[in-house]
Formats: sequence, C-alpha cells, structure tokens
Amino acid sequence: MPFSSITASQILPGKAAKAELFSKIKDNLDDHETRLLTVEAGIAAIEIFNFDVVNASSGVTMTGMIHHEALFDFTVTKVKVQIFEKGSISSGTLEIDIKKNSTLDDTGMTSILTTKPIIDFSTDPDYTEDIGVLNASEQDVLEGEFLRLDVTALPTLPLSKFRVLVYGVV
Repeated sequence: MPFSSITASQILPGKAAKAELFSKIKDNLDDHETRLLTVEAGIAAIEIFNFDVVNASSGVTMTGMIHHEALFDFTVTKVKVQIFEKGSISSGTLEIDIKKNSTLDDTGMTSILTTKPIIDFSTDPDYTEDIGVLNASEQDVLEGEFLRLDVTALPTLPLSKFRVLVYGVV
C-alpha cells in the first residue's frame, strides 16, 4: 500500500480528530514497517576479495597473503581463482585456500572450503577459472572474525598474474 498523504483540511486547528485521520496514520505506519522489514530481510551481495596478484614469486606457497576482518555477519557464497595467459608455464598447479578464525593467530585458522579451487597448468588453457566447494558448516562469518587467503600451490616458473575472487551475502 503506498503512503497516503494527510491533507491540511484533516488537521485544521479546532477540528475534532476523527477515526478516519487515525486510520490513515496507522495505515501509513503499517506500510512503513512492512517496507522496512522487506529491506531488512533482503539479501545483499558483497565482495570480500577481488584483486589481481601480479609477478607472483616462484615460491611454493604464500601463507597469509592477505586478511579481511568482518565488519558485520555474512555468508561466503563463492571462492574462485582465475588465470590469464599462462606464458611459458606448462606444468604445476595454482591452488588457493580461504581460512577463518576469531583472531589473526595462525593456529586456529580453519578452511572454509571442502575442495580448493585449482588451476592445472599442464591441462588448463589460458583464461581459466576454478570455483572452490564451500564447507557449509564454515562459510558463515561473524562480525570480528578474520578471513585469510593462502596460496597453497604455485607453478615452479614465476606466474605473471592471477586473480582471486571471494563473494558473499549479508
């Protein structure tokens, strides 16, 4: 029901208040609350990580590459890794993991994935992406918890660029 304006003639000084006026005010408040509840219940998508890693080292792993502190409760809905052009790399893998904990302490970090996204440079073509499988019991993140990106496998030759994307809903 749309907002219904109260006319000046309905609130003239000295005019007796009528049930019609109170009904209109009540209906407007009811409509307002209904709309507010709809907005509050709505699901809003959020971007947690979305960045390119350029000139990746030839190291084997990158633990704790970046952290994210949750400013509000949300649920992670997608974790993926993408590559662009492979260049001269023809073997090895690129694999990432997203872990969470209530503190930045490494000892309590728990993966939110049951299957990590992985790119196999011996078989995957240029411009490939892979999506990880989320652990349903770990994908909810509470306000104040931390997410950490780990690169758990890199090909032996330096990788020029890859992208990490993590999305969620509030």
